[in-house]
Amino acid sequence: MKKWIQRGVFALTTLIFTSISPLLPANATSSYELFGEEIVYLAKKQLGLPYVWGGETPQRGFDCSGLVKYTFNEFNVALPHRADLQFKYGESVNRHELQAGDVVFFRSARGGYMGIGHVGIYVGNDNFIHAPSRGKPIQIAQLSGVWYTSHYVGAKRIRPDFF
Repeated sequence: MKKWIQRGVFALTTLIFTSISPLLPANATSSYELFGEEIVYLAKKQLGLPYVWGGETPQRGFDCSGLVKYTFNEFNVALPHRADLQFKYGESVNRHELQAGDVVFFRSARGGYMGIGHVGIYVGNDNFIHAPSRGKPIQIAQLSGVWYTSHYVGAKRIRPDFF
């Protein structure tokens, strides 16, 4: 029920915005910016929950890709539960053009594997929310942090079907 209410509020907000957008100045907030803010709002509600490998629900906890999957799924955007597969969705975004709600990806070097192995959601002001690793809760980190800068792969803007 809660999911339907969230979708309804977002859909109503989008409908109102698109109805009045011709009347607003050119620098008005875009529909994607509103969507991105909703994504960030929901992701921030998970702050402090435990890291759980394979987790994808608030009741159990999250791993990094599970947090992204859950958050976008609440807005009817189905993503797989693997960072490298999530990287195949959306449109690429330059680092200096990141907006709230964009998904940021990092490579990892576990067991000799050098592919994409970590993911988070950009919240703005050089920060992103993620499930970092075992023993650490869902938290916000700086994208310009040493590890994140050296392992950054790219970002994607994933839009729901109704845009």
